[in-house]
Amino acid sequence: MKPADLNLLFHLDALLTCQNLSRAATQMGVTQPAMSAALSRLRRIFNDPLLITGHGAVEPTERALAIHQEFAPLLESWRRATAPRDILDESAPARAFTLYASDYLQFAWLPELACALERDAPAVRLRIVPARPHHGLGMLASNHAEFVAGYYPTPSNDLRARPLFQDPAVCLIRRGHPCLEHEWNIDTWLACRHVDLAVHTRHYGETLDQNLQQINRQRVIGMTLASYLAAPFVVAKTDLIATLPASICKHFSKHLDVVMMPPPLELPPIDVSLYWHERYQTDPAHAWLRRFIGEHTPAFSG
Repeated sequence: MKPADLNLLFHLDALLTCQNLSRAATQMGVTQPAMSAALSRLRRIFNDPLLITGHGAVEPTERALAIHQEFAPLLESWRRATAPRDILDESAPARAFTLYASDYLQFAWLPELACALERDAPAVRLRIVPARPHHGLGMLASNHAEFVAGYYPTPSNDLRARPLFQDPAVCLIRRGHPCLEHEWNIDTWLACRHVDLAVHTRHYGETLDQNLQQINRQRVIGMTLASYLAAPFVVAKTDLIATLPASICKHFSKHLDVVMMPPPLELPPIDVSLYWHERYQTDPAHAWLRRFIGEHTPAFSG
């Protein structure tokens, strides 16, 4: 049997980066029908739709993200190995970049990236802007940040995105909490009061509430926090429970008197991506850092 065309992986990379068929075609230098044909071939090869329409935008499937996480480092290594030497030299930037990220991402993702930058690109300076309500991707449009990292299911058409990693949801509960004496199910879970997160960080909360609305149930919110990292400490001292990214729960379960439980509802993992504005797409230094971040982001940061 004839092997699949490896060039299709570059098409898949463009489709997941642009999350738009016409922009992906432009990036690859092919026509839109040619890109559509490539997507059809990829779907047949992997027996998966790869890109679907959801939340008003095109979104990658979990299978597409898994494939991209496996092969993206190889594609980036190939690009770097085959790029003209002078381009590589010019694009190794002695420059400052601004990145907008929540405290969760600063905790779960940035330490490894900072270590890699210090070792391999000490001339790069990274300034982190903390997340604020109602900012998000608007920081890119206003040019207050060159990068935004996070989960944003409906980016505007003038933004590009690169999937970074996935982090599943976990419930965090104080050890000795009365609810642990009962069978762990949705009724036990809803009998507790919950910690919720502010608008700019409440991916799990929004998904939970939407799922609960479909079965005419709702949580009782005991406290709303603006910080992911404050939630484990609140949980450890109260009978409030929280639903958080697994990377946070795994860390704090080693240091606080808390236990982890699976969510009583099926929840998709949080898909963390790197976003940037179209204005920087051809900037060599910006492109260099995008590649570097992709190469130094683990498949799962938890």
